[in-house]
Amino acid sequence: MPLLLIAHLTKSYGATPVLTDASLALEPGEKVALIGRNGVGKTTLLRLLAGLEAPDQGARTVSSGAVIGYLPQDPAVDESRTLWDEAVAPFATLAAMERRLADLEAALAAPEVHGDDSRLSGTLEEYGRVRDQFEAQGGFTFEAEVQRVLSGLEFREEQFHQPLASMSGGQRSRAALARILLSAPDLLLLDEPTNHLDLDGQEWLEAFLTQFSGAMVLVSHDRFLLDAVTTRTLELEDGRLEEYPGNYSYYITERAGRRARQQEAFVRQQEEIEGLKAYIRKYHAGQKSRQAKSREKRLAKIQPIAAPRTQRTAAIRLEAPRRNPQIVLRLKDVTKRFDDLEVLRGVTLEVERGEKIGLIGPNGAGKTTLLRIIAGVEAPTSGRVEPAPGMRIGYFAQHSEETLDLGRTVLDEVLGDRPVTPAQVRTLLGRFLFSGDDVYKKIAELSGGARRRVALVKLVLDRPDVLLLDEPTTHLDLATLETLEGALGAFPGAILLVSHDRYFLDRVGGRLLILEDGGVRFYSGPYHQYREAFAGRPPAVPAGPGAHAAPPVAGHAAGERPRPAPRGPARPSPAAGSRGSSRGTASTPGAASPRRAGPGAGPVQTADEIMAQIAILERELGDLSRLMGDPELYRDAARARETVQRYETLTATLESLYAALEKGGGEPDA
Repeated sequence: MPLLLIAHLTKSYGATPVLTDASLALEPGEKVALIGRNGVGKTTLLRLLAGLEAPDQGARTVSSGAVIGYLPQDPAVDESRTLWDEAVAPFATLAAMERRLADLEAALAAPEVHGDDSRLSGTLEEYGRVRDQFEAQGGFTFEAEVQRVLSGLEFREEQFHQPLASMSGGQRSRAALARILLSAPDLLLLDEPTNHLDLDGQEWLEAFLTQFSGAMVLVSHDRFLLDAVTTRTLELEDGRLEEYPGNYSYYITERAGRRARQQEAFVRQQEEIEGLKAYIRKYHAGQKSRQAKSREKRLAKIQPIAAPRTQRTAAIRLEAPRRNPQIVLRLKDVTKRFDDLEVLRGVTLEVERGEKIGLIGPNGAGKTTLLRIIAGVEAPTSGRVEPAPGMRIGYFAQHSEETLDLGRTVLDEVLGDRPVTPAQVRTLLGRFLFSGDDVYKKIAELSGGARRRVALVKLVLDRPDVLLLDEPTTHLDLATLETLEGALGAFPGAILLVSHDRYFLDRVGGRLLILEDGGVRFYSGPYHQYREAFAGRPPAVPAGPGAHAAPPVAGHAAGERPRPAPRGPARPSPAAGSRGSSRGTASTPGAASPRRAGPGAGPVQTADEIMAQIAILERELGDLSRLMGDPELYRDAARARETVQRYETLTATLESLYAALEKGGGEPDA
């Protein structure tokens, strides 16, 4: 029985539909990824699953006694509590038992109880009963589990009893995550749980969720996490859910395959429609008018196949810098102190032309400070930053307010004093998904993702030789993020990158600069190699239907996403009955073909016999056409392929029958 079931859910906000006829069954222990563009309704769906919002239509059913834990993107905590109190809140029953045991122990030590046999006996009996319950429910181990989770989520022991009111927003979000994880619900609903975790925290959370025995629906931009934890993917697009039975890497490959199959069927049908229309126009009157009318009926029965949906994504292209010297940037003994706190100590670095360097380290290690010093935004306490002569340095700040004027319009902010015209800027903004009056919106009115896109437009126009990128993936949806990855991968200039997105860091970064305890050290390889070398954990691999963890696939470049094994039989070659061989003489069992006169052939069919066969085949063709017009067909590659091949075979047979009829295949019966 499903743990949670939704059936035909519909949800709108005003005139904007968010969900349309959405159905989903979650089984116990199942781990599901929820994918979709920013603003498409993922958070709304999680809230509907949690029972925090009511649908306009449809039903939600939860298994009796099931406990659901929901972590929103901006969770609320009781700021009057300490961190420890927040984390142990799920263990309130155990905490009450612990207090009762302490009271009973104090009572057993009291002289008045010792002197009264009846009271002593009753107190000992209650103490034994409560202690047995306390032990059976994990009373002697829950505090160790709380400590393990808080430490894994990057809290130091001295912070355990610190008031939440004195902590940052990110720390309070991590406290809420700790409380949800420790509650051990039957179903976890997690909305971007890695937002405030550094790389070590993300690795810890990945391990925790992999071992979690309950069910889960996970919304995350962390593709390493999605690949490692989930075994089923739901894509939410235009209000509809589409299912993929595998992890994120499987979803990427399978989605491309489904859309390619649907596009192929769409193009083939458009060609067929144009052919039928051309025949009807040519022969609607005259000797072949009967055949033309038959084709009109056939045309009317065709169920249109929709073109596959395409996502509009930003078109990001960074121009090649000028010819640069071998060394484009030097840092010599750079030190930075804030009062008595030394953040950076004696950092020396040379950056070569075209080099990609990823900066990693715990929160507060000085990654952002180092980029700000290189960008000239922050001055070092001592040491020097020496760009090569004429180098243009582009800085993408972690917080857009640092580089954007919130009071300006999008158009004015990008124009600035750059030597470009408003028309040129509007064209470029269109490539970054700003259309129409969007360019006249104030920066302050934009979402976080839109502000990041404005900052990217400015970088593109500035044509930097060296890029400094501080958390560039924040607020970007996966489609834009992958486009940015491609643009940075093709950028021939140097890049220094800070990112908590492990997949992005692996794809874009080359060698690593690890900041810790004020100093730096290097690792001459991408992040996934560093991860394996120092964490002793295998990289995530694509998981398709029924797949389990497997070693990396040989033959893939470092950081490249390995492809999942194909699902179902391989697509046939033209010689095996694909489109190129299905026309003309191809046939499949059950397909009628005209009988020809000749040696060993049967009798010649009359025109009425041929027309009867045409009518039968056209009915079947109409059924197939309706089936091919249903997008659900293309979820099953083998069934889609068989349907298309049958359709092509029938079409070829009909063409043969029409040709026989046109060449005088007998006379109509009297």
